[in-house]
Amino acid sequence: MKKMAIFAFLLSWLVSSWAWAASPESYLPLKEGMVWEYQNKFIDLKSNEPVGGGKAIKKNLASIDLQGTRVVPQIFSFYQPDETLKQETGSFIAQDTAGFYVFARQGPNDKGPRIIAEKYYILKFPLTKGASWKQTSEGFVLQDIVESTDASVQVPAGSFNNCLMIKKLYFSPKDPNTPLQEAQFWFAPGVGNVKVIIKHLQENKELVQELVSFKK
Repeated sequence: MKKMAIFAFLLSWLVSSWAWAASPESYLPLKEGMVWEYQNKFIDLKSNEPVGGGKAIKKNLASIDLQGTRVVPQIFSFYQPDETLKQETGSFIAQDTAGFYVFARQGPNDKGPRIIAEKYYILKFPLTKGASWKQTSEGFVLQDIVESTDASVQVPAGSFNNCLMIKKLYFSPKDPNTPLQEAQFWFAPGVGNVKVIIKHLQENKELVQELVSFKK
């Protein structure tokens, strides 16, 4: 009887775990027409005082075929505190069996999408606590670590539970042991990225980006 009770408990725990587990796609929604608005704050880590700010708006456009790969263009518009548009950039997101990655980028001076030499994974499977992956991007060696799959976070858009929280370390290729930057990313099921904190350790500055509103 005791063994049967233990088995029943484990079975119910597994069922509840499966029921609450979010699908990988829910952490990075790519539906056309979705819009997110973020507030940005720049903080001096020595004085803990704000030194700048602004807002950013992210939009999902209709998926397109780019050199044989199906991608979703995500357009980021960055605004000054006075609502003046500072710049726009684009990331072209694709998915494969390993995860979600940036296939191409388009900066302010690019005439069209620029295919990047190596896939840059935003999220890489499995999305389980303790999972990690390394990659190189724009001169950095990056180490991503899934720190939590049930994190809670409060932002201007509201409270979000059962979030995926990823820690990212940025290293110079010349020194793979001392991070130049540290970052934390929170992804809420059905919403996507809701908060980012990036610490520029050498400059003693921090960027805090928080979700203000989103439209599905």
